Amino acid sequence: MPHMVISYAKPLEDQADIKKIVQTVWETAEKSGLFTPAAIKARALPIEHFVTGGSDQLFVHVEAKMFGGRTEEQKKTLTKSLFDAVSGLVKADVAVSAEAIDMDKATYTKS
Repeated sequence: MPHMVISYAKPLEDQADIKKIVQTVWETAEKSGLFTPAAIKARALPIEHFVTGGSDQLFVHVEAKMFGGRTEEQKKTLTKSLFDAVSGLVKADVAVSAEAIDMDKATYTKS
């Protein structure tokens, strides 16, 4: 844990290096000191059909899904770091956002 899930507008592939965004998100999570490197998982999911604020503005949204136990301040620092890191990799007109999501350990299942 965590799962760093990056949703992005598929047309962004024509102007940004998605693999670099994934690697940068992973590195940012690792540098936060909140997780062990082996536990961090990062992946990107292209969104083909979308409307952003009534337009077709390109976007990147990072979800940091993790088990509880981090303070609000730690989560704010993490999402700000993720936002800053991703913003530096895309054009200024791309909408960037990040959020921290607490997962329920009691209902999470994996192999």
